[in-house]
Amino acid sequence: MFRSGAFAIPPAPLALTMGGLMPFFAAALAIGVFNGDIARQAGAQITLLVYSAVILSFLGGVRWGVEMDSASFEPPRWGALGLSVLGSLTGWVIVLYAVLGGLFPWLFLVMAGGLILHWLWDLSSRRALPAWYDGLRTLATAGAVGSLVFAWLVTAWPLWNSG
Repeated sequence: MFRSGAFAIPPAPLALTMGGLMPFFAAALAIGVFNGDIARQAGAQITLLVYSAVILSFLGGVRWGVEMDSASFEPPRWGALGLSVLGSLTGWVIVLYAVLGGLFPWLFLVMAGGLILHWLWDLSSRRALPAWYDGLRTLATAGAVGSLVFAWLVTAWPLWNSG
């Protein structure tokens, strides 16, 4: 599944990725801490969903860049370019739904699913990506998805206990 050297991640991308996980952890923690304070918890939920959407857009931008770099030898592929914007659109729809339709626990699972699908795409597509990117994406996805699942558990728990 992982290429040789997948976890020999250079210091700069590793440090920046770990820093990029801090908003996931902070927002998820805030959702737990503000459990019972509807306004603050809602703010933390929106924060986590918006940041997740931003990261999905960023990951799509990485894939768009990979495809454009490869285009110097051949025309960019419709499928790769189309998939690279799908995460951005999915994230936008989830945030729009959360703001206009309501904050529901399942939104965190949908966002986590988007991140997992993007991770699987990255692992299955070795084109112009260094081997260490596999490990970097695995660590980042685990942290982000873990935060989203935690948020889902905290927000869904009252629903499970309402007789």
